[in-house]
Amino acid sequence: MTAAKIQKYALERFAKQGFAATSLNEIATDVGIKKPSIYAHFKNKDELYLSLIPIMIDEELGYAKTVLQGGQQLRQQLSDYLVSIEQRFNNSYAVQFWMNALISPPVHLYDQVIEPMHVFMAELEQLFTQVIRDSGINPTPHTLEPQIFARVCMSFVDALQSELIYGGKEKFRLRLDAILQALDVLISTTG
Repeated sequence: MTAAKIQKYALERFAKQGFAATSLNEIATDVGIKKPSIYAHFKNKDELYLSLIPIMIDEELGYAKTVLQGGQQLRQQLSDYLVSIEQRFNNSYAVQFWMNALISPPVHLYDQVIEPMHVFMAELEQLFTQVIRDSGINPTPHTLEPQIFARVCMSFVDALQSELIYGGKEKFRLRLDAILQALDVLISTTG
Protein backbone atom coordinates (compact mmCIF):
# COMPACT_ATOMS: atom_id res chain seq x y z
CA MET A 1 0.00 0.00 0.00
CA THR A 2 1.47 3.32 -0.98
CA ALA A 3 1.06 6.69 0.59
CA ALA A 4 -0.09 8.00 -2.80
CA LYS A 5 -3.15 5.73 -2.81
CA ILE A 6 -4.08 6.83 0.71
CA GLN A 7 -3.64 10.45 -0.36
CA LYS A 8 -5.86 9.93 -3.40
CA TYR A 9 -8.78 8.64 -1.36
CA ALA A 10 -8.19 11.15 1.43
CA LEU A 11 -8.29 13.98 -1.08
CA GLU A 12 -11.67 12.81 -2.36
CA ARG A 13 -13.11 12.47 1.16
CA PHE A 14 -11.78 15.86 2.28
CA ALA A 15 -13.17 17.46 -0.88
CA LYS A 16 -16.63 15.94 -0.46
CA GLN A 17 -17.01 16.05 3.32
CA GLY A 18 -14.49 18.53 4.63
CA PHE A 19 -11.75 17.93 7.16
CA ALA A 20 -13.87 17.62 10.31
CA ALA A 21 -16.41 15.19 8.84
CA THR A 22 -13.77 12.86 7.38
CA SER A 23 -12.44 9.99 9.45
CA LEU A 24 -9.38 7.85 8.95
CA ASN A 25 -11.68 4.81 9.15
CA GLU A 26 -13.56 6.04 6.07
CA ILE A 27 -10.33 6.64 4.18
CA ALA A 28 -9.00 3.19 5.16
CA THR A 29 -12.24 1.57 3.98
CA ASP A 30 -12.05 3.45 0.67
CA VAL A 31 -8.47 2.29 0.17
CA GLY A 32 -9.32 -1.27 1.21
CA ILE A 33 -7.02 -1.39 4.23
CA LYS A 34 -7.38 -1.29 8.01
CA LYS A 35 -6.99 2.06 9.76
CA PRO A 36 -3.68 1.13 11.47
CA SER A 37 -2.11 0.71 8.00
CA ILE A 38 -2.51 4.44 7.43
CA TYR A 39 -0.20 5.07 10.39
CA ALA A 40 2.64 3.37 8.53
CA HIS A 41 2.59 6.40 6.21
CA PHE A 42 1.01 9.24 8.18
CA LYS A 43 1.16 10.04 11.88
CA ASN A 44 -2.44 11.26 11.99
CA LYS A 45 -5.22 12.89 9.98
CA ASP A 46 -3.56 16.31 10.26
CA GLU A 47 -0.34 15.04 8.69
CA LEU A 48 -2.29 13.29 5.92
CA TYR A 49 -4.23 16.49 5.16
CA LEU A 50 -1.10 18.63 5.18
CA SER A 51 0.68 16.18 2.87
CA LEU A 52 -1.87 17.07 0.18
CA ILE A 53 -1.10 20.80 0.18
CA PRO A 54 2.27 20.66 -1.66
CA ILE A 55 0.80 18.23 -4.19
CA MET A 56 -2.06 20.61 -4.91
CA ILE A 57 0.27 23.60 -5.11
CA ASP A 58 2.40 21.83 -7.72
CA GLU A 59 -0.67 20.81 -9.71
CA GLU A 60 -2.26 24.26 -9.60
CA LEU A 61 0.91 26.08 -10.54
CA GLY A 62 1.54 23.55 -13.31
CA TYR A 63 -1.97 24.09 -14.66
CA ALA A 64 -1.55 27.88 -14.61
CA LYS A 65 1.74 27.58 -16.51
CA THR A 66 0.11 25.49 -19.23
CA VAL A 67 -2.68 28.03 -19.77
CA LEU A 68 -0.83 31.31 -19.24
CA GLN A 69 1.86 31.55 -21.88
CA GLY A 70 1.78 35.27 -22.73
CA GLY A 71 2.19 36.66 -26.21
CA GLN A 72 -0.54 37.97 -28.49
CA GLN A 73 -3.18 35.61 -27.08
CA LEU A 74 -2.98 37.00 -23.54
CA ARG A 75 -6.64 38.07 -23.43
CA GLN A 76 -7.81 34.58 -24.45
CA GLN A 77 -5.43 32.89 -22.02
CA LEU A 78 -6.65 35.01 -19.11
CA SER A 79 -10.24 34.32 -20.10
CA ASP A 80 -9.58 30.58 -20.39
CA TYR A 81 -7.94 30.52 -16.98
CA LEU A 82 -10.79 32.37 -15.29
CA VAL A 83 -13.53 30.35 -17.02
CA SER A 84 -11.76 27.12 -16.06
CA ILE A 85 -12.19 27.86 -12.35
CA GLU A 86 -15.78 26.62 -12.40
CA GLN A 87 -15.19 23.82 -14.90
CA ARG A 88 -12.27 22.41 -12.97
CA PHE A 89 -14.09 22.77 -9.64
CA ASN A 90 -17.07 20.83 -10.99
CA ASN A 91 -14.94 18.05 -12.48
CA SER A 92 -12.16 17.52 -9.97
CA TYR A 93 -12.02 16.51 -6.33
CA ALA A 94 -8.48 17.87 -6.34
CA VAL A 95 -9.68 21.36 -7.27
CA GLN A 96 -12.55 21.16 -4.77
CA PHE A 97 -10.06 20.22 -2.06
CA TRP A 98 -7.71 22.97 -3.21
CA MET A 99 -10.30 25.74 -3.14
CA ASN A 100 -11.75 24.66 0.20
CA ALA A 101 -8.27 24.47 1.75
CA LEU A 102 -7.42 27.88 0.36
CA ILE A 103 -10.63 29.59 1.44
CA SER A 104 -11.47 27.72 4.64
CA PRO A 105 -8.65 25.57 6.01
CA PRO A 106 -9.13 23.61 9.25
CA VAL A 107 -8.80 26.18 12.03
CA HIS A 108 -6.14 24.28 13.99
CA LEU A 109 -4.05 23.86 10.81
CA TYR A 110 -4.57 27.39 9.53
CA ASP A 111 -0.94 28.57 9.70
CA GLN A 112 0.42 25.32 8.26
CA VAL A 113 -2.00 25.50 5.32
CA ILE A 114 -1.91 29.23 4.68
CA GLU A 115 1.87 29.69 4.74
CA PRO A 116 2.50 27.52 1.64
CA MET A 117 -0.64 28.96 0.05
CA HIS A 118 0.87 32.45 0.35
CA VAL A 119 3.99 31.18 -1.40
CA PHE A 120 1.80 29.72 -4.14
CA MET A 121 -0.13 32.97 -4.53
CA ALA A 122 3.13 34.92 -4.83
CA GLU A 123 4.34 32.50 -7.52
CA LEU A 124 1.03 32.78 -9.39
CA GLU A 125 1.25 36.57 -9.22
CA GLN A 126 4.80 36.39 -10.61
CA LEU A 127 3.52 34.20 -13.44
CA PHE A 128 0.75 36.70 -14.24
CA THR A 129 3.29 39.54 -14.13
CA GLN A 130 5.68 37.72 -16.46
CA VAL A 131 3.07 36.76 -19.08
CA ILE A 132 1.63 40.28 -19.02
CA ARG A 133 5.13 41.75 -19.41
CA ASP A 134 5.88 39.30 -22.26
CA SER A 135 2.55 39.84 -24.01
CA GLY A 136 3.63 42.78 -26.08
CA ILE A 137 1.19 45.22 -24.49
CA ASN A 138 2.53 48.61 -25.51
CA PRO A 139 3.08 51.11 -22.71
CA THR A 140 0.84 54.19 -22.84
CA PRO A 141 0.01 56.81 -20.21
CA HIS A 142 -3.08 54.71 -19.34
CA THR A 143 -1.30 51.37 -19.14
CA LEU A 144 -1.23 49.49 -15.88
CA GLU A 145 2.23 48.34 -14.90
CA PRO A 146 2.50 44.56 -15.39
CA GLN A 147 2.67 43.91 -11.64
CA ILE A 148 -0.44 46.04 -10.98
CA PHE A 149 -2.30 44.30 -13.81
CA ALA A 150 -1.19 40.96 -12.36
CA ARG A 151 -2.58 41.93 -8.95
CA VAL A 152 -5.88 42.84 -10.60
CA CYS A 153 -5.90 39.38 -12.19
CA MET A 154 -5.19 37.80 -8.80
CA SER A 155 -8.16 39.73 -7.40
CA PHE A 156 -10.31 38.33 -10.20
CA VAL A 157 -9.21 34.79 -9.29
CA ASP A 158 -9.92 35.38 -5.59
CA ALA A 159 -13.34 36.85 -6.32
CA LEU A 160 -14.34 34.00 -8.60
CA GLN A 161 -13.19 31.29 -6.21
CA SER A 162 -15.00 32.91 -3.30
CA GLU A 163 -18.17 33.41 -5.32
CA LEU A 164 -18.15 29.80 -6.48
CA ILE A 165 -17.77 28.51 -2.92
CA TYR A 166 -20.06 30.96 -1.12
CA GLY A 167 -22.38 32.41 -3.75
CA GLY A 168 -23.03 29.46 -6.00
CA LYS A 169 -22.89 28.91 -9.73
CA GLU A 170 -25.38 31.58 -10.75
CA LYS A 171 -23.59 34.34 -8.88
CA PHE A 172 -20.25 32.97 -10.07
CA ARG A 173 -21.38 33.33 -13.69
CA LEU A 174 -22.61 36.90 -13.12
CA ARG A 175 -19.28 37.82 -11.57
CA LEU A 176 -17.37 36.00 -14.34
CA ASP A 177 -19.28 37.91 -17.04
CA ALA A 178 -18.47 41.22 -15.33
CA ILE A 179 -14.81 40.28 -14.93
CA LEU A 180 -14.48 39.25 -18.59
CA GLN A 181 -15.97 42.60 -19.64
CA ALA A 182 -13.54 44.41 -17.34
CA LEU A 183 -10.70 42.34 -18.79
CA ASP A 184 -11.69 43.47 -22.29
CA VAL A 185 -11.48 47.10 -21.13
CA LEU A 186 -8.13 46.53 -19.40
CA ILE A 187 -6.61 44.82 -22.43
CA SER A 188 -7.92 47.40 -24.91
CA THR A 189 -6.80 50.26 -22.65
CA THR A 190 -3.36 48.75 -22.20
CA GLY A 191 -2.90 47.32 -25.68
